[in-house]
Amino acid sequence: MTTRRTFLRTSLFSAAAAAVPNIVLGQNRLPPPPLIDSKACIVIDAVTGQPLFERSADARRAVASTQKLLTALVAVETTDMNTMTTVTPAETKVEPHKLFLKAGEKLPLRTLLHATLIESCNDAAHVLGRTCAGSLASFSTWMNRRAVQLGMRSSNFINPSGLPADGQYSTARDMSRIARAALYNPTIRGIVGRHEMTITRGDGRVQKLRTTNYLLRPDNSFHLPVCTGMKTGFTNAAGKCLIASATHRGRTVICVMLGSKTSAIRWKETRALLQWALGIANP
Repeated sequence: MTTRRTFLRTSLFSAAAAAVPNIVLGQNRLPPPPLIDSKACIVIDAVTGQPLFERSADARRAVASTQKLLTALVAVETTDMNTMTTVTPAETKVEPHKLFLKAGEKLPLRTLLHATLIESCNDAAHVLGRTCAGSLASFSTWMNRRAVQLGMRSSNFINPSGLPADGQYSTARDMSRIARAALYNPTIRGIVGRHEMTITRGDGRVQKLRTTNYLLRPDNSFHLPVCTGMKTGFTNAAGKCLIASATHRGRTVICVMLGSKTSAIRWKETRALLQWALGIANP
């Protein structure tokens, strides 16, 4: 676990992420990319951070629950995930997608982390943030400080869930920096690639979580076997969003897709871009 003092310092990885170059598509020796209808997107090499394709990557937008990757990163880097917490009455009222936590329910932060990343539960994200920093306001300060360390110059975060809030925004390029840092974190990497998981609730009940990322679901028509994560998002303001990673023949790429009109477009376009970047034929 990283101490809170260490959290306030810029890591070498953060400095490297901030120095990602803006390169021209043709320099990557890739064929022309598939046509994209979504409002903003970027595809990067997960190791080098180099962009392979981008569209309106620096446009400020709401990014919905994809920002839960930053929530998870800050939580894991600052707080022991075995820490127990107690749900407050206010946190049970967080909507719309939720774990349906009960006031007074006691859970380890690790369980809340799983619910936040796999099923995108907003109530779990708020309990996680409040427990780590003492309040949601303090946690948002931590989120923004970590974002600056990652070289994110066009982002501002108000809450840990991604629910609509005045003054909350990011960009596809900035979100790719979060995604890359999250993928380098072994705890987060081990969660975002799972299509399902069982958790134990505070009353002893066992509950199954299923990922909201259809690219990871073996029983779904959009399933992409090489997909390794990461996070979905949706609000009316943000549209359908998805951050996805994939690995093929030892190479990993990350795609950030923001502002898709429908879920089907989100899955199809992200899948097509990942296959294109990895040189996989699109059936």
